[in-house]
Amino acid sequence: MLEEMGVLYRGAILGLVIAAPVGPVGLLCIRRTLQKGLIIGYATGFGAAIADAIFGAIAVMGIGVITDFIHHYEATIRIVGGLIVLVTAWHTWHDRPKPPHSFEIVEKVLVMADTRVVWETLRAMISGFAITIANPLTLFGTLAVVATFGDVSAKLDTVLMIGGIFAGSAVWWAVLSGGISLLRGHCNEDRILTINRITAVALAILALWAVASGIHGYLPR
Repeated sequence: MLEEMGVLYRGAILGLVIAAPVGPVGLLCIRRTLQKGLIIGYATGFGAAIADAIFGAIAVMGIGVITDFIHHYEATIRIVGGLIVLVTAWHTWHDRPKPPHSFEIVEKVLVMADTRVVWETLRAMISGFAITIANPLTLFGTLAVVATFGDVSAKLDTVLMIGGIFAGSAVWWAVLSGGISLLRGHCNEDRILTINRITAVALAILALWAVASGIHGYLPR
C-alpha cells in the first residue's frame, strides 16, 4: 500500500512540474481569473490538466505510434496550435473586463444550472485543453520528465502514475487561480484591461513563434 501511495505521490509531483511553467494556458488562467473569476480561470487550467494527463499516459505507457505520429506531424501541429493561440489572443485583446464581486463564487455556484454559465465554463476548459494538446513541446517535455522520474512496471502503478500527474496538474491550477483570485479585488477595470492587453501581446508572440517554427519545418533543408 505504501509503495502504491509513493507512486501516486511521485506522479503528483511530476504533474506539478509539468504544469508549473507559465505558458499560454498559464497566462490565460491568470487573465481569466482576474477578469471573469475563479471558476472560469480554474476551468481553463483544468482543461490543461486533462491534456497533461493524456500526455502523461502516452509517456508512461510508451505509446510509440502516437509519439511517432506527433513527431512526424510536429510542424503541422505547431501551425494549428499557433493559430488557436492567435485566435485566443485576439479575443483576449477585445474582451472587456468585469468589475470584481466579493460574492461571485457563491453566485456562480447557485446559477450553474444557467446554460450560459455552464457553456462559458465548458468553453474555458475546452480552450485550455486545445491549446495544451496542440503544443508538441508539452508532450516532449512530459516525455522527458516522465522518462527520468516516472519509471513504473505494474499496471496498477501505471494507473496511479497517470492519476497522480492529473491530480498534481489540477492542484497547481487550483493554487494559481485561487491565488490570483485573492488579488482580484485590488484590480480595477483599467488594471484588468492592461493585463488583458499584455496577455494578448504575449500570446500573440507565442502564437507567431509556433506558426513560424511550423512553417520552418516544411522548408527544404
